[in-house]
Amino acid sequence: MKLDLTIDTRSLSVELDDVIVGLLAVRLGLLSEGEALREAVSRHLSDVGGPWMLDENHMRKRILRRLILEIADPALVLRYLMIEQPQ
Repeated sequence: MKLDLTIDTRSLSVELDDVIVGLLAVRLGLLSEGEALREAVSRHLSDVGGPWMLDENHMRKRILRRLILEIADPALVLRYLMIEQPQ
């Protein structure tokens, strides 16, 4: 799914797999589909993606890191960081 984000009045195009968008939609409790889902996800990522720093590549990586944090199960991440991390 191609998303057009607006971060600090600057445009950024990001393409995400539909599964990733679906996982984010479930995590955010979005019930919409199609164009409404695209707009809701774009609006959310635009809001949480700011402020704009450096260049477009940096911002794309920042958005992807944000996605990982939002759709990952926090309990699994904490268990990995606190218990299963090699010493």
